Amino acid sequence: MCTGGGNVKVKLSTVMIIVGVFIIFLYALIEVSYYASKITIENKYTATLEIPAINLKEEINNKSLSYGVYYDPRSSIPGSGTTVLFGHRTLYGSPFMNLDKLKKGDVVYVNWPKVGKIEYKVDKSFVVPADYEIPLRQGNKLLLVTCYPFGSTSKRLIVECKIVKILPLEKIKVENPNKNYSLAIIVLFFLFCMLIYKIYPYREDKLILLVVFLSLTLILIFAYINPVPPEFISDKLLSWS
Repeated sequence: MCTGGGNVKVKLSTVMIIVGVFIIFLYALIEVSYYASKITIENKYTATLEIPAINLKEEINNKSLSYGVYYDPRSSIPGSGTTVLFGHRTLYGSPFMNLDKLKKGDVVYVNWPKVGKIEYKVDKSFVVPADYEIPLRQGNKLLLVTCYPFGSTSKRLIVECKIVKILPLEKIKVENPNKNYSLAIIVLFFLFCMLIYKIYPYREDKLILLVVFLSLTLILIFAYINPVPPEFISDKLLSWS
């Protein structure tokens, strides 16, 4: 395969590697932007979800699933009816990746401004079709919803939780526990690229690979310093597909 005039040629295997690494880079870019853009949580002003059994503590937003745990505005606020929260199992921090591991009796906390710290307990879990319409008038309960099975969007897993009590909000500032994930992703991506560079057998194309790998890594570092909204990246990817 020729890349320009003269005798400069690039092997097909080199092009395929660059394409494959670029796809991985796009996923890494979304995750780096997601973790780097997360703000420090303060329960007094920010809604949060805590599930100790799966080591989850996430901010709740009403913007998009791209920001993590998403509150369905059609549902009730916690403590006053049926509350519905959605979360991804892959990408955007994968907040609900281990939702299927919850068991009956596991405790779930929702910190909600001007309401309090609402304690729930898991009652049951069930799977429904992707087009299932969730009833929003089921009484005072919490529904946690994600895709099922892992890596597929064909069905939905719903974890139903019953309210136990409402406690006062803890007026303390909590440091973002995932603040170093972005750096870890960048380092792993760079090491992966360097491994490919080291074992690639065609020396004449190694310089091309090195330039591409370093460029992509620098873009990730830039995204860490100046986070790009993750939903902007995903929207662009969808527009290209």
